[in-house]
Amino acid sequence: MKPLSKNNLLLSHLLFFTTLVLFLCTTLTHAYSYSIVTEEDIVTTTCKQTPDPKLCESALRSDPRSSTTKDNQGLILIMIDVVKNRFSESLGYVEDLTRKTHDPDMKRALSKCIRVYRVVVDTSVDLAVRAVKQGVPKFGEQAMTDAGNEAEACWMAFPEGKAPGRIVDRTPMLHGVSNVAASMIKALE
Repeated sequence: MKPLSKNNLLLSHLLFFTTLVLFLCTTLTHAYSYSIVTEEDIVTTTCKQTPDPKLCESALRSDPRSSTTKDNQGLILIMIDVVKNRFSESLGYVEDLTRKTHDPDMKRALSKCIRVYRVVVDTSVDLAVRAVKQGVPKFGEQAMTDAGNEAEACWMAFPEGKAPGRIVDRTPMLHGVSNVAASMIKALE
């Protein structure tokens, strides 16, 4: 066998090194893309079982914790936080409107909204979290169903055609995230 020249030896080492680098890059890329798909799959799979998969995915993916959550309970707790945040934002808006209005019918309706939104933020959310963590999902499901109903109760408190546009716009969203959370909790039963 004839010895390899310096150029051929260098070329064979370069070829070996390039092949090794390509192999490692391909392996690492495949492993990384598999973990991303797996993380996305739990959100997608969970949300497909809810009444509004698009709203569910949007809400969960907007929270960075959903990308590291590995189980349904973690996703449910994130969704309950979404419910709390959305109702808290609405509560702040309604409290601000109450300070600005002098119309007695409007004040009465806004006071009702403040009461029902506070029930959700202060009671329903905590009840749902405890129920999920303690393994009694039916109570958590009921708490989130009630939250959706409270959003409707706020809207209905206004005289015909007098509900502020933002409340009209937000009510379906509040009702929607509450129903999604309730259905996610129900899946634990």
